Amino acid sequence: MAVRKKSDVRQIAFPPVYMAAVVSPQVYAALLAMYGLAILIQYGVKKASSDSHSCANNRGWCRQYCFSHEYEDRYNSAVCGSYQCCRPK
Repeated sequence: MAVRKKSDVRQIAFPPVYMAAVVSPQVYAALLAMYGLAILIQYGVKKASSDSHSCANNRGWCRQYCFSHEYEDRYNSAVCGSYQCCRPK
């Protein structure tokens, strides 16, 4: 029986874009599988009921298409699942 050393266990850094974010159900499921529930609670990650929710620290909204007076924030779109984070120009 092999004994694992503490140095053999590697931790994956938690992406800052997801800290205290509300994410789509698909993104939440992926984060849950990768990091576990304790880490999601520790960093304040919440699951939205759909892909349509706020993004970019309440400065944008996840939509399928942005309006003409908005632009797609590609950095914060990661929390939107299949939608994109739309922010005012």
